[in-house]
Amino acid sequence: MRLFYEWGGKQLQKHGEELCGDNVAFARHADSVMLALSDGLGSGVKANILSTLTTQIVMHLMENELPLGEVVETLSSTLPVCEVRKLAYSTFSIGKFFTEGRARVVEFDTPSVILLRQRKSVPLPYEERNIEGKTIREFEFELKVGDWLVFVSDGVLNAGIGGLYPLGWGAEQVVRFLEEHCHPDLSAQQLADKLAEAAWDLYCGKPGDDVSVAVIKVRHKLTVTILTGPPADRNLDKTIVTKFTQRPGFLAVCGGTTSKIVARFLGDKPLEVDLTTMKPDVPPLARLEGIDLMTEGILTLTRTNELLHSDTDQETVKFQTDAASALLRLCLDVDHIHFIVGLSVNPAHQNPDLPRQLGMKLAVVREIAEELRNRGKEVTIETV
Repeated sequence: MRLFYEWGGKQLQKHGEELCGDNVAFARHADSVMLALSDGLGSGVKANILSTLTTQIVMHLMENELPLGEVVETLSSTLPVCEVRKLAYSTFSIGKFFTEGRARVVEFDTPSVILLRQRKSVPLPYEERNIEGKTIREFEFELKVGDWLVFVSDGVLNAGIGGLYPLGWGAEQVVRFLEEHCHPDLSAQQLADKLAEAAWDLYCGKPGDDVSVAVIKVRHKLTVTILTGPPADRNLDKTIVTKFTQRPGFLAVCGGTTSKIVARFLGDKPLEVDLTTMKPDVPPLARLEGIDLMTEGILTLTRTNELLHSDTDQETVKFQTDAASALLRLCLDVDHIHFIVGLSVNPAHQNPDLPRQLGMKLAVVREIAEELRNRGKEVTIETV
């Protein structure tokens, strides 16, 4: 089973500065996820520019499949060194995490990556290399479902310095905090937020250094398949329903006729309409054993599209009971959305008294797909 990497990040700028001097970048590819965290020397605009330049170089080179060693060499020869302090203008952590479970991390002068497994820190062996006069740490290890990877900048370890922790929070205390808080129900973003909030509190709301947290949560990919509309050829009804119900993950049906077809081929199971979920502009939800979500078709899809394009997020629809909110919530809670769109023409949608968009189901699905992709989701569309 291929692994899926969910990520989250949080940054705080040094008190009195408008920009954070650190930079964090993530990128997803077909077989891997990449991460780059850079801490620019000092703080403010100059540090921000140098750290951003570092992560952009890293991502560009790695997207072109340059080996990590060559990426480090390029950075070493490209980034300047401070003549006064004899320090590199920018430090960095680079990680590449493959879907089969292999991980590789390269660090230069940054706090070491933290691996949490079953809520305990796991020590990671590494090798040191000297590249262009820089001592580089290289890690290679295997990941499992349930693991967490946490990358931080110096600002996290220095939190509380001169106050609650005279020498700063330190790596051991950070690890202890993460072990206590890395609950499996948390998202990567929530854990990043928790760690950054703890650093903020230790700085008493006035960070003495830039703070960056990058978290990767290792889990299985969450998928939903959405069937909307009967196939153009009625003889394919049973084939499509069988294919649909055998797909992994969550199953959703959008469309009254489609729902009846699915219910019929699932053994004439009863369809129960929940009128309490009806809204003036959205028909109610229905319930069918074996299907996770069942809604009306084009009106619900159109309203879901409107919610997406108005930047509605999970929190906004968290407690909403209507069908469009439920469909949006499901799409935002998973990683991959697969639409199966039936091209059968519904005679009701040809009524000139109905809104024009009723005859545009596939167009609406494509708009939804585009917006979901903009939000980092994988989306595929299949027509039948």
